[in-house]
Amino acid sequence: MKKKTFLIIFSIALIVLGGVYLKKQIEKSQLISEEGPRIEKYLRYNYKDINSVTFTNVKVNPTGIPHITGYVNNHKDMNFNAGIYKNHFSRALDFFEKKPEFKSNNGEIKSIEEIDKEEK
Repeated sequence: MKKKTFLIIFSIALIVLGGVYLKKQIEKSQLISEEGPRIEKYLRYNYKDINSVTFTNVKVNPTGIPHITGYVNNHKDMNFNAGIYKNHFSRALDFFEKKPEFKSNNGEIKSIEEIDKEEK
Protein backbone atom coordinates (compact mmCIF):
# COMPACT_ATOMS: atom_id res chain seq x y z
CA MET A 1 0.00 0.00 0.00
CA LYS A 2 2.80 2.43 0.93
CA LYS A 3 4.64 1.58 -2.25
CA LYS A 4 1.56 2.29 -4.37
CA THR A 5 0.92 5.65 -2.64
CA PHE A 6 4.56 6.63 -3.07
CA LEU A 7 4.43 5.71 -6.75
CA ILE A 8 1.29 7.81 -7.31
CA ILE A 9 2.73 10.85 -5.51
CA PHE A 10 6.04 10.46 -7.36
CA SER A 11 4.24 10.21 -10.72
CA ILE A 12 2.17 13.34 -10.03
CA ALA A 13 5.27 15.27 -8.95
CA LEU A 14 7.12 14.15 -12.09
CA ILE A 15 4.25 15.28 -14.32
CA VAL A 16 4.04 18.66 -12.59
CA LEU A 17 7.81 19.23 -12.83
CA GLY A 18 7.80 18.19 -16.48
CA GLY A 19 4.99 20.66 -17.17
CA VAL A 20 6.85 23.50 -15.43
CA TYR A 21 10.02 22.72 -17.42
CA LEU A 22 8.09 22.61 -20.70
CA LYS A 23 6.39 25.94 -19.90
CA LYS A 24 9.78 27.59 -19.24
CA GLN A 25 11.18 26.26 -22.53
CA ILE A 26 8.18 27.63 -24.44
CA GLU A 27 8.56 31.03 -22.76
CA LYS A 28 12.26 31.15 -23.73
CA SER A 29 11.43 30.29 -27.32
CA GLN A 30 8.72 32.96 -27.44
CA LEU A 31 11.09 35.57 -25.99
CA ILE A 32 13.66 34.89 -28.72
CA SER A 33 11.02 35.00 -31.47
CA GLU A 34 9.61 38.30 -30.14
CA GLU A 35 12.81 40.12 -29.17
CA GLY A 36 15.26 38.52 -31.61
CA PRO A 37 14.28 40.74 -34.56
CA ARG A 38 14.64 43.85 -32.35
CA ILE A 39 18.13 42.78 -31.23
CA GLU A 40 19.14 41.99 -34.80
CA LYS A 41 17.88 45.38 -36.03
CA TYR A 42 19.81 47.14 -33.24
CA LEU A 43 23.03 45.28 -34.12
CA ARG A 44 22.75 45.90 -37.88
CA TYR A 45 22.00 49.60 -37.36
CA ASN A 46 24.76 50.37 -34.83
CA TYR A 47 27.63 48.09 -35.90
CA LYS A 48 29.50 47.56 -39.19
CA ASP A 49 29.39 44.36 -41.23
CA ILE A 50 26.77 42.40 -39.27
CA ASN A 51 25.82 39.62 -41.67
CA SER A 52 24.19 37.15 -39.31
CA VAL A 53 22.98 36.96 -35.72
CA THR A 54 22.70 33.66 -33.87
CA PHE A 55 20.83 33.38 -30.57
CA THR A 56 22.08 30.68 -28.23
CA ASN A 57 20.34 30.93 -24.88
CA VAL A 58 17.92 32.76 -22.61
CA LYS A 59 18.75 33.13 -18.93
CA VAL A 60 16.88 34.96 -16.20
CA ASN A 61 19.14 36.64 -13.66
CA PRO A 62 18.35 36.61 -9.92
CA THR A 63 16.50 39.94 -10.17
CA GLY A 64 14.13 38.46 -12.77
CA ILE A 65 15.56 40.21 -15.85
CA PRO A 66 15.77 37.90 -18.90
CA HIS A 67 18.96 38.00 -20.98
CA ILE A 68 19.34 36.62 -24.49
CA THR A 69 22.85 35.51 -25.45
CA GLY A 70 24.24 34.90 -28.90
CA TYR A 71 26.95 35.82 -31.38
CA VAL A 72 27.33 37.61 -34.71
CA ASN A 73 28.72 36.62 -38.12
CA ASN A 74 29.23 32.99 -37.06
CA HIS A 75 32.13 34.14 -34.84
CA LYS A 76 31.56 32.67 -31.41
CA ASP A 77 34.16 35.09 -30.02
CA MET A 78 31.83 37.96 -31.00
CA ASN A 79 29.31 36.89 -28.38
CA PHE A 80 26.81 39.23 -26.74
CA ASN A 81 24.33 39.45 -23.91
CA ALA A 82 21.13 41.47 -24.43
CA GLY A 83 19.03 42.43 -21.41
CA ILE A 84 15.25 42.60 -21.80
CA TYR A 85 14.08 45.41 -19.52
CA LYS A 86 10.44 46.55 -19.28
CA ASN A 87 9.27 43.64 -21.47
CA HIS A 88 11.28 44.70 -24.57
CA PHE A 89 14.86 45.03 -25.71
CA SER A 90 15.94 48.65 -26.11
CA ARG A 91 19.71 49.07 -25.94
CA ALA A 92 21.14 46.99 -23.07
CA LEU A 93 23.67 44.90 -25.02
CA ASP A 94 27.26 44.01 -24.14
CA PHE A 95 29.88 42.07 -26.05
CA PHE A 96 32.10 39.72 -24.02
CA GLU A 97 35.23 39.13 -26.07
CA LYS A 98 35.59 40.63 -29.53
CA LYS A 99 33.38 43.59 -30.45
CA PRO A 100 32.42 44.68 -33.99
CA GLU A 101 33.19 48.22 -35.12
CA PHE A 102 30.67 51.00 -34.56
CA LYS A 103 29.07 52.52 -37.63
CA SER A 104 29.27 56.04 -36.20
CA ASN A 105 32.68 57.65 -35.81
CA ASN A 106 31.99 58.87 -32.28
CA GLY A 107 30.72 55.49 -31.01
CA GLU A 108 27.17 56.78 -30.60
CA ILE A 109 24.69 53.97 -30.12
CA LYS A 110 20.99 54.42 -30.83
CA SER A 111 18.23 52.54 -29.06
CA ILE A 112 15.54 50.61 -30.91
CA GLU A 113 13.08 53.39 -30.16
CA GLU A 114 15.41 55.99 -31.72
CA ILE A 115 15.99 53.76 -34.75
CA ASP A 116 12.26 53.23 -35.26
CA LYS A 117 11.57 56.95 -34.95
CA GLU A 118 14.32 57.72 -37.48
CA GLU A 119 12.98 55.18 -39.98
CA LYS A 120 9.45 56.65 -39.94
